[in-house]
Amino acid sequence: MNSICKALCNETGVESKFGVGIGTLECLDDEKWSLMGLDGQNLGRFSGVVVSDKSIASPRFTDVTGRPPPLDLSLTPELALKLQDIPVSPCFALMLAFSEPLSSVSVKGFSFKNSEILSWSHCDSSKPGRSTASERWLLHSTANYARGVIAQTGLQKPSSATLTKVAEELFQEFQSIGLNIPRPFFMKAHRWGSAFPTASIAREQKCLWDRKKRLAICGDFCVSPNVEGAILSGLAAASKLTEMLSCL
Repeated sequence: MNSICKALCNETGVESKFGVGIGTLECLDDEKWSLMGLDGQNLGRFSGVVVSDKSIASPRFTDVTGRPPPLDLSLTPELALKLQDIPVSPCFALMLAFSEPLSSVSVKGFSFKNSEILSWSHCDSSKPGRSTASERWLLHSTANYARGVIAQTGLQKPSSATLTKVAEELFQEFQSIGLNIPRPFFMKAHRWGSAFPTASIAREQKCLWDRKKRLAICGDFCVSPNVEGAILSGLAAASKLTEMLSCL
């Protein structure tokens, strides 16, 4: 996914901004959008907006950040209603880095069938273009495990102690598969609180679109909870907006 985003950023005419959070999206009277950063910085005026965050108009945004959702629900009540309560399955992800390849593991990815902690693992280093300086593996927890941790710690940013505990539990489960897996030199856990949507809110249209406001909302939650669903939804949103702007 990261390589796709990097490639898009290199397209002609694309201006990328990193480390910027959107605090407010305001639809102006002249059919322009004004975007403000979380720090109050004016990020500019735009002829249209494509949003890929399902929390953009959801109370979940407030639960996590303590701030109101960036998109005012009254601007697009029909779209906002569909975004209100998208069911999701949470996940904890763990990145491991080993100084030597895991010779005892003959495959580059596998699922866990009878584990209450781990659901999936994959050798990230096997992807094209990845560094060969070390071998990196990515582990995903089960949804039930993640729900249990979140129930104890809440939706706020998890503490270092919580992530360290999660990392150790996931790694120990990885070691328990019976293969000779050494201690990694790098191990970092990440909470993916709304990892996998369990419902599709625009399966036929592939994105949410408000022509009058020139607002498209896309993501895997529109089509299917995977990379393919996200790409198809993004293409649909881009098509809606470019078709609209080409008529101006």
